[in-house]
Amino acid sequence: MSQISIYYHDPVEVDPLTSWTGLCTPLRRATRIDIATVKIRAITELFSYARPDVVISVDGRPVVSIEQTAMNPSGHNIPQRFSFQVRAAEMNVPSILYYPEKSRRTFSDPNVRYLNTRVPLAQKRLSQIYNVPALSSFWPIDSRKLPDTKPSSQKRMADLVSAFVNYSDPTVDIFSLSEVKLALAEMDRTVSMYSERLRKNVSVRKYFKAGISTSETSKGDRIDPPNGAQLEKTSDFIAKLGIDFKGAEAKAIEKKFRGRPYTLVFTGTANKAKSDSEHPWPGYLSLFDILYCRSGCAQSERNINLVYRLPVSSSNFLERINKKPTPPTATHIVDTFADLLILNGGIVAGKPMRGSIDACRI
Repeated sequence: MSQISIYYHDPVEVDPLTSWTGLCTPLRRATRIDIATVKIRAITELFSYARPDVVISVDGRPVVSIEQTAMNPSGHNIPQRFSFQVRAAEMNVPSILYYPEKSRRTFSDPNVRYLNTRVPLAQKRLSQIYNVPALSSFWPIDSRKLPDTKPSSQKRMADLVSAFVNYSDPTVDIFSLSEVKLALAEMDRTVSMYSERLRKNVSVRKYFKAGISTSETSKGDRIDPPNGAQLEKTSDFIAKLGIDFKGAEAKAIEKKFRGRPYTLVFTGTANKAKSDSEHPWPGYLSLFDILYCRSGCAQSERNINLVYRLPVSSSNFLERINKKPTPPTATHIVDTFADLLILNGGIVAGKPMRGSIDACRI
């Protein structure tokens, strides 16, 4: 009999009496383990960007990585979590982001907030690139327009997780599972319903009249990045910044960077300490990469350059990037996904450009 383990961040979230796990038949005999204590590399490798809330393994092999939140889905609440799904895809592990497609913000605010449709679009793009499911599953809401916390309402999530736990035949296409098909159909439904709420990005439409092709919906519309991200001609971007690439390594970076005609520049917000990014932006940066820039599995495989602008000291940030054995999480994510980082006092090449060598100012 297979050994099933549930690694959890909060025991309440996987309590069979209070969560969807109680409806998951294969999890009834599972061992529950605090995710912070795990030492198994196949599991800990999933934590490289943002650590998920739940990982389920069968005989030591992770079969699904999960992030879940009952927060309302507006703004940055959901995109900020996207990097955990990128890491799962890189590890060939299915992933689920479980959240309401719409809900009220608070009891005092009766207005319903709706999901950011860039999330399911980016998940579908991620699934295509890596050929592994990266899905949304939508948390039902109750008559008060708040997330329904009754375990009995969580059956669709339970069925989806059960499908991944039970999946064992490598000759069967995992995308052919009925539960995966249903999740993808639901993602398409929400994109169709809510995409009209998003404005066009003038900087994108200046160069791509119909929008960027990788962001196309099932209806044929294309969803632009928010106005916090601006598309520029790469030649204009370099000229405006006055970057002077000196030395062999810098020249190699320049050649690669100039090889892509366009550059997407995203401006993040510094944290209170002015040492790193505020929480939402690293995850959002990984979403922009997948949805608008990426052409293949490696971060270096892009059609469009990705640049991250952050108002923090370049000296302090460089210390964080080069910290051994691993940088702080937010620093690591933006360094992993950005081609260039524009900081106060200098410009740094991210890992997609410089590879594994230590970071320094260009």
